[in-house]
Parts: sequence; C-alpha cells; structure tokens
Amino acid sequence: MDEHFTSTNITDEMRDNLIFVLSVYIPLDLGIIVGNSLVLFVLRQTRNYDEPQFILLGSLAFVDLLTGMIAVPMYMWACILQGSHYPHSKCELQYIPLMTFISVSWSHLLLITVDRYVSIMKPLQYRKLVTLRRIYFSIAISWIMGCFYGMIQLYGGIKKIEGILFCYQMDRRAFEVQRYIALVMMPTGTILLMVMYFKIVLEARKHEKSIVSIPVSRRKVVRNRYRAAKTSALIIGAFVIAFLPCALKPVVYLVYQPSDSFWYNLIAELLLYMSSAVNPFIYVWRLQTFSCSLRRLLN
Repeated sequence: MDEHFTSTNITDEMRDNLIFVLSVYIPLDLGIIVGNSLVLFVLRQTRNYDEPQFILLGSLAFVDLLTGMIAVPMYMWACILQGSHYPHSKCELQYIPLMTFISVSWSHLLLITVDRYVSIMKPLQYRKLVTLRRIYFSIAISWIMGCFYGMIQLYGGIKKIEGILFCYQMDRRAFEVQRYIALVMMPTGTILLMVMYFKIVLEARKHEKSIVSIPVSRRKVVRNRYRAAKTSALIIGAFVIAFLPCALKPVVYLVYQPSDSFWYNLIAELLLYMSSAVNPFIYVWRLQTFSCSLRRLLN
C-alpha cells in the first residue's frame, strides 16, 4: 500500500513538472530562439552590419540564441527526469552551458559599453581605436574566458548519480573556485560599467548645452551615438536585473534553507533565461536602423 502511494506521488509530481515545463519554459524557449534568430537575420540585412556596434550586438544575439538552443532544453530535460522544478539540488552538469553563456554575455556587455564609451568620449579617434580586428579578437577572448569559467566545475571531478539518466554532481571545491571568481569579476565589471556610463551622461549634458553650435550635418550623428549608448544601458540594466536574484542566493541562504526557498529559486532561474528573450525587443524599440530593416523585411 505504501509503495503504491509513493509511486503515485512520484508519478503525479513528474506529471506536474511536465505540465510546468510545457506551459512556461517551452514558450519562453521559442521566444528566445525566434527573437534572436530574427535579430541576426535583420542585422545581416542592414547596410551598416560591418560596424563594430552591430557586430557586437549580433554576437550577443548569437549567445542568446545558443542559450535558447542548448541551455534551456538541458534545464527542461533535467526538470522532467528528476521530478523537480529545481534540479540543481541533484544534477549539476546541466548548468555548465548556462554558466558559460552568462559569462560570455557579461563580457559582451562590457565590450558594448567600451565601444559606446570610446565613440562618445573620443569620437575623432574612434575609427583608429575600435577596429574590426580588435572587435573580433575581443569576442574570441570573451568566449575563451566564458568557456573556462563554465568548465571549472569539471576540473574537480564528477560523480555519477545512480538511477537518473545523465545526472552528475560536481566537486564542491570547483564550485567554490567558480563562486570566488564570480564574486571578484561581477562587482569589478559592474563598477567599470557604472563609471563609463556616468562619464557618458556627463558628456551628454555638455553636448545638450552646445548642440546649437554643432553643424547640422553632425547633430544626427551625435544624437544617434547617445541613443545607442542608452540602448546599451537598457540591455545591461535588463541583464543585471535578471542576474541579481541569482547573485543574491548566498545571502538568501543565510536566512532560509535552499529547500525552503523554492519560489525564490524558481523565479531566479526564470529571470536568467528571460534576459535572453528581452534583448530582441530592446533592439526593435531603440535601434532605428534595426526597426527600419525589420519594417522593410515585413513589408
């Protein structure tokens, strides 16, 4: 009788998890894939596709697309197989793609900010400082660093969990190393972002006062650069908001046990994946070149 009752509970929980994944994560994953595929296609159709700004935005969209194609399906698979909405307590191998893509995305946001900073603070030297070769080299470095960060969990060895397909636990020491790296890199990167955007805002105020003295032919260029800087700030802000609940987990666990913070963990996971779905909407809303190309494509 007890065995039948336990088996029924497990079956019901697996069914609930399947319903949850089908109703929440599949639509979200489709939105990520379709949205970022459209971004890449439209950017490819723009005349200024080979500019550093659009190369970086296209590369970021590619990272988000990989998140939808690899990281989200692996997470859904883990949810269904383990009978839990939050599989991180059992299987941890499925989180390596997510950690890798988050690290690469964060590096891209730094690169986008540096590009906007140089274009506004040193417009006359922009073409010399920001070359295509340096852009591609920076993107390659961001991928190398992201893969290293994501693969740290494998260096301490892995342990197979019996009874669950493709389920492995990682060495705790590797997790600690990864956590310390994140605690150093994320605050440092955030401070750099805040400093650069603070200087961009100060420079924008100076230009607002002297916009009348700028030739008419240059006014549109100046406005477009500041609009692009605001777009980059929105993308970074969306990423920070999505990543913040996950980053605050160690603080939350000082007060609550992981088993008692189910809904917090669930929302933190959803926000991480939703950040990859939000960027395409920011592109359409803020980037005039992108929105015009999208209208031409739809027409």
